[in-house]
This record gives sequence, C-alpha cells and structure tokens, in this order.
Amino acid sequence: MNHTSIAPCGVICDLCYGFQRTKNKCVGCNQSGNKPYHCIVCSIKSCAEKQGNEKLLCSACIKYPCRRIKDLDKRYRLKYGESIIQNLNQIETFGMAQFIEQAKEKWHCNSCGSLLCVHREACLHCGNKNDFFPQN
Repeated sequence: MNHTSIAPCGVICDLCYGFQRTKNKCVGCNQSGNKPYHCIVCSIKSCAEKQGNEKLLCSACIKYPCRRIKDLDKRYRLKYGESIIQNLNQIETFGMAQFIEQAKEKWHCNSCGSLLCVHREACLHCGNKNDFFPQN
C-alpha cells in the first residue's frame, strides 16, 4: 500500500477485490492499465472540479463532501464497513504516510497478516473473519 493506492475519492484500492485477485487484476484507480469499466468511467475521478488533475484527492475540493462522495461513502459504510469520508479526513489531519500506516495496521488479517479485502467477509488467503465487514 502506498500513496498511489488511494483513489481520489478515498477508497483504498489495495483493499478492493479487483486489486487483490490474481486473474484479470486491476491496477488501481491512479494507474494506467487494466481496471473495471465502472472505474474507467468514474464520474468522481473525472469530476470537472479537478480541472484535469484526476489524482487530486476530493478532500481538496471546495465542494467536499459533494453529493457523489456522500452517496459513495454511504454505500461503502453500509456494504463494506469503510468510510471514504473518514479516510479523506484522516489523510487531511495526519498526512498520507501516517494514514497508510494506520490503514495497513487496521486492515491486516489477524491470522495470516495479509491485507483484508473490503468486499469480502473473510480473508482471501486464510479464510479468517473480516471483522470490519458488516453483519447483516
């Protein structure tokens, strides 16, 4: 996990199933290459407020948090137990390096040490429970 794995919206690409899978692996939001269609056409990444700087974090915008960010945050909190607004606020408060260290600590599997996948209720490597995954 490094600064390029934080999408402009605050999603941590390293935690995404598309990024962690071995077949047809996604390169992440800030990289050129293979990624899902919905990431390629992402309206948040290509927002006009960014004025062509697709890697600019949304928290730097005067309209932050906009409706799109609020909607995405709500989906991620309810479905995956992660708040992208909280991620962006922590980056602004503590800086990118400290945020990444905290995220690595938070999202590691207590059993095997691998990064957990935000989209799965169990570790992809050992099957240990992902405590952050919401129990419905």
